Amino acid sequence: MSPQCERFVVSVPASSANLGPGFDAVGIALSLRVRAEVVPARAFSLAFDPGIEAPSHDGFGAAIVRAMQRIDRKLPPVKVRVHNDIPLGKGLGSSAAASVLGLAIAARASGRNLSRHELGGLACALEGHPDNALPAVFGSVVVAASSDARAYLRVRATSRRMPRALVVIPDVVLATADARALLPLRYDRADVVFTAQRAALLGAALASGAWGEMREAMRDRFHQPYRAGRIPGMEEALALDGRGMIGSALSGAGPSLIAFLRPNAAWQSVARRLADCFARAGVATRALALDFCARGLIVSSVRA
Repeated sequence: MSPQCERFVVSVPASSANLGPGFDAVGIALSLRVRAEVVPARAFSLAFDPGIEAPSHDGFGAAIVRAMQRIDRKLPPVKVRVHNDIPLGKGLGSSAAASVLGLAIAARASGRNLSRHELGGLACALEGHPDNALPAVFGSVVVAASSDARAYLRVRATSRRMPRALVVIPDVVLATADARALLPLRYDRADVVFTAQRAALLGAALASGAWGEMREAMRDRFHQPYRAGRIPGMEEALALDGRGMIGSALSGAGPSLIAFLRPNAAWQSVARRLADCFARAGVATRALALDFCARGLIVSSVRA
């Protein structure tokens, strides 16, 4: 990147993955973003704006740098300033957002004109699975599968009437690696069939906008029963029904819960009912009412 090059901005959305039975396959982009402003400089630097979601350790910054070095081991001479609105380590795709952000910064700074498909493949390789990576790149709803050649396929569901999402974030730490370690090595055939049926229903409901089917479609026996028990209050919260909700699930590996809401539902009322489930287990929460995000990665020039 030459010193004469214009500054640019990169923006990447949060995402929620799995949505019940869509383990490592289904993800949605949400209306929270991490944003980076990039300007020419004598040497590379990375800094974060202060705020409630600013990183408290080096992990998020390291993920951005690691992704940049996937494009070029030598970091470009740019100053990167990041403003983050995505809760970190809460099942909202912050790791994937960091990867996509870093890839896009390095590609633009080095003058490499990578397609979204190429960026998506690189992000999937960094993350190890496509369910958060592809919504971060493409936006909307993504149903993805990996082939033996490690190529990722995607189907974007684009129903015009997407429900609002309510994310309830308990004050609990559950690392993704720990959450994966909770899963059994073998499953009963009945549980596999149960989950496969609902995974198919979930994809169809998301693609067609059949939101009345979401309550059943978001049930599974693959990962949620094993993870929910490690999050005090989660089992009760997932069992909550009615009064504005059309379905709920762990967001990613947790510890957050994501609920989809009926049109005109009072999200504050639903949030209080869900918060009460966690409060009875002694866990504090906060809630975010979010929209589905049709746009994924955005890279734009900024004129002085």
